[in-house]
Amino acid sequence: MSDSSKSLRYPIILLIFGGIAFGSTFSANRFAIEAGFPFIAFSFWQSLVGGVALLIVSIPMRALPQFSGAHIRQYSLTAIVGYSIPLIAITFVADKLPPGVIALALTLTPAFTYLFAVALRTDKFRITSIGGILFGLAGVLLIILPRDSLGTGVSAGWLVIALAAPIGYAINNVMVPFLRPAATSSMQLSTGVLLVAALVLLPVMLIFDGPIMITSFSAIAVWSTIWAGAGQVIIFLVLFEIIRLAGPVFFAQFNYVVVAAGVIWAYIFFQDSFSAWVWGAIALMAIGLVFANRGAAAAMQTTAPQDSE
Repeated sequence: MSDSSKSLRYPIILLIFGGIAFGSTFSANRFAIEAGFPFIAFSFWQSLVGGVALLIVSIPMRALPQFSGAHIRQYSLTAIVGYSIPLIAITFVADKLPPGVIALALTLTPAFTYLFAVALRTDKFRITSIGGILFGLAGVLLIILPRDSLGTGVSAGWLVIALAAPIGYAINNVMVPFLRPAATSSMQLSTGVLLVAALVLLPVMLIFDGPIMITSFSAIAVWSTIWAGAGQVIIFLVLFEIIRLAGPVFFAQFNYVVVAAGVIWAYIFFQDSFSAWVWGAIALMAIGLVFANRGAAAAMQTTAPQDSE
């Protein structure tokens, strides 16, 4: 086994298990929105729940977030571009698209991430990476083009709104290596991002939804908020750790795992059924993941990862 394969082992484990966990949050979003939770208020509360939970854990671990200028820049970019905008878009369409279909929109994140990385000259043109993107895009086309693939009563227009998420995620992915402060742990960064995101979303909630309290809703809405907040904790810990170890293009593959997990979780919780087109799309995405792994391994042979924390 090559050194690059060994060095990718831990990031791959994080990628798979983190993706499975985060893929379930699309179902949590649907539970909460169908229970009457306004989508902006729900976005605020899950960020607050996740941020406070991490803050409580970070105190005994002596890993409290720092607030220098460099830290605030990282928190702000990720909180707004990599969290708030995508989360609002995803939550807005939560009751308009099946959770599995929303997850499928995220498969464009690797393509956008790779293209942005090449444009910023932080990655090189590689046939394997392009192959991974093309297979992933082919999977998306299998969802969008056939008229019956999304199921009855689903508008492709809502899918366009959901595409704000992969664009925001991709921008954040490629900017993290530029903005990440030195000697800062992934827990510190994740805590800071979620707390700043809550501060950003609070006035937005007050303007559009009013002072919404989580206790005003049913138990299913409350538990869905806690569930979604836990998912946000997982994704940011995984994001910062994988990008530190293997780079943003490798992390972008996270969305392929989320897609498959999102579809499976949607079937478990809602019995959502999809045509053969969707399952074919998942197969193409799996092939794309193999190609993308090879591209990431090639990249790691020519570029060293960031220094450890």
